[in-house]
Amino acid sequence: MSTRSTARFVRYRVMAHPDGVLHVSATCTHSGCHFVVFPTEKHDEVSQRMREHTARSGHAVFARTIQDTAVVILADRAEQERRAEVNALEYRHLGGADEDGLADTWSVE
Repeated sequence: MSTRSTARFVRYRVMAHPDGVLHVSATCTHSGCHFVVFPTEKHDEVSQRMREHTARSGHAVFARTIQDTAVVILADRAEQERRAEVNALEYRHLGGADEDGLADTWSVE
């Protein structure tokens, strides 16, 4: 029996996750200042806290970080479909459907 391997170039795309939410944080860059706004979904609140800090301290420069949730997907639709088909075959071959049925019958006491 021989093993055959196929090498192919596969392109991936990185994009923002559709269910992801942007988070914003800020840190004052003035030497010795420890002012920080921790990551939050409330972007306006971060801006307001930065304005308030500037009004109190005169510090006007901040390092602002915007975080999102990313997802990596196959760029080629045909490759997505091929892999989904292979995964489905492996899942059935390994008894995945039978184990799914058992998951509903188990109980923890």
